[in-house]
Amino acid sequence: MMNSERTSFNNRPGRWEGRSATNLPASPAHRSGFTLIELLVVIGIIALLASLVVGLTAHAARKMRESRIRGELEQIATAIDAYHAQFNQYPPDNVVSRDPLVVNPVTNSLYYELTGVIVDDKGNRFRSPNRQQWIGAGTVSSLFNADGFVHADANPKEIKSFLPSLTSAQHKLILKSPVDVEVLAVAVDWPLNNPLFPPPFNFSSPDPNVKRINPVRYVASPHATNNPATFDLWAEYVEGKKVKIICNWSKDILEK
Repeated sequence: MMNSERTSFNNRPGRWEGRSATNLPASPAHRSGFTLIELLVVIGIIALLASLVVGLTAHAARKMRESRIRGELEQIATAIDAYHAQFNQYPPDNVVSRDPLVVNPVTNSLYYELTGVIVDDKGNRFRSPNRQQWIGAGTVSSLFNADGFVHADANPKEIKSFLPSLTSAQHKLILKSPVDVEVLAVAVDWPLNNPLFPPPFNFSSPDPNVKRINPVRYVASPHATNNPATFDLWAEYVEGKKVKIICNWSKDILEK
């Protein structure tokens, strides 16, 4: 009898219901989810963080580009000073006209003057020590408005490069036919097919890559306007809708 009563007592409705209403966890079906406002806040925070990351990445890339260009220009400027110490003159610039004075800072012979060239026995053909192809005096005259190169010798052992650590990205071909002709180049390519920024080289070339070459620009004393006693050396590159200038006459980055 007692067992029956105990059993019926345990099975009475509501004995455990009242206790479980406060002690048992809520059913997953009754848990609240994210509201629309909470989702919008989370999305906004993620978007803000993403914009900060993109902005910091772009800033770091810009600073790295500026540092690389400035470092390469300083390397070239040091080589020019060493050249001057040996030859008692600065590398010739490209004087297109003397009356009125017109100097082409883009198509200059800095690459050949600072690395040196081998000249043949007749003195009218030149080549880089690392190339077998000869550049005729006519090509030198048409491109650089010069009869030849100052830093030239028939004996390769007499040629000293003032840029021994020059990388392949720092000199590029502006002409492949009938001979290979190179110039010192900036690490940042020039934009292609942008009417706002025409390519630095205005002569036609069958190679479309020539339009992307961004040459190191150079004008020597006494034609230099910013450093009349020495030389003007600078790099131009496009950033957004502006042309930036890193040069040897200002520590600031100029705009053109």
